[in-house]
Amino acid sequence: MRLLGDFANSLILDAAIEYDFFTLIERGFQTYAEIAREAGTETRATRIVLDSLISLSLVQKRQGRYVLTDVSETFLVRNKPSYMGDFRHVALALWGGMAQLKQTLKTGRPMGRMDTGGELEVWEKLILGIIPIAQPVAESLCELLQIETRRKGLDVLDIAGGSSIFGVTILARDPSAQVTQLDWPNVNQVAKKFSRERGLEGKIRFVDGEFRSTSLEQNRYDLIITSNFCRFESPDGNRELFGKVYSALKPGGIFAINDFVPNEERTDPPFVLRFSVYTLTHTPEGECWTFSQYSSWLKAAGFAAIRTHAAIPNTLPGTTLILAEKQKIA
Repeated sequence: MRLLGDFANSLILDAAIEYDFFTLIERGFQTYAEIAREAGTETRATRIVLDSLISLSLVQKRQGRYVLTDVSETFLVRNKPSYMGDFRHVALALWGGMAQLKQTLKTGRPMGRMDTGGELEVWEKLILGIIPIAQPVAESLCELLQIETRRKGLDVLDIAGGSSIFGVTILARDPSAQVTQLDWPNVNQVAKKFSRERGLEGKIRFVDGEFRSTSLEQNRYDLIITSNFCRFESPDGNRELFGKVYSALKPGGIFAINDFVPNEERTDPPFVLRFSVYTLTHTPEGECWTFSQYSSWLKAAGFAAIRTHAAIPNTLPGTTLILAEKQKIA
């Protein structure tokens, strides 16, 4: 019963965030009547939803007044640097396809798509929602590559860069880096606003398009990144992508892949195994690929030195960085 009913938790939390319940409590409105008045919601309905948040350990109630828990105070108060409320758009965008899972099991095809330009409005929300889980990976990449200390002034291409969080993080470490982002036009507009808010307006070159239709200059880049992208591609799509990346890198350049990677038996981590079902219901051939699959595609493209870095702190289980180097000219 608990498993079948868990979908309700997402919808309860989404509604509470939509009407800024957590932000209002933090601002001092602590009775359900005060919160309903400020949020513009019906009083009785507000009380029932607030009480349900107690069961999710997101609020506590003391003598009729609601107070935040450490989790909600840290992550669900709007405009705090640690705010993660926009991640709800990621979760909720997946529900439509998941609701059609029984049909997908019969046909093997998704009833909806999240890998095409037709879903741009969804992606405008998704890219902001995943910033909290992507930034720790961007920081880890900078540490692994010793950006600012060992490597400076890198020419970077971020394919499907979304919010531009990788570019922003690299530039915060090394302002001399040159960053280009390739993504859909509407997504780039969101990313431009994000980089502007962080004082980096004009520091990232935005190119509208996608890797299939956009020519990449050969032997140009020191570092090419694809983050939370390869799982939406088919094996043939990833082979095509990796080939284009190899040609666009300078000799000695690095290709960095960030994605959810299951173990070779596909028995762990549980989060990644579930996420493959999301890709099943939203893409024609995508899923969470294993490291051996990535390695075979990278080797076929010409990459030699391939290494993996998992257990990245402060992000989702199974998040993995795969780094592949283009051979230097002897």
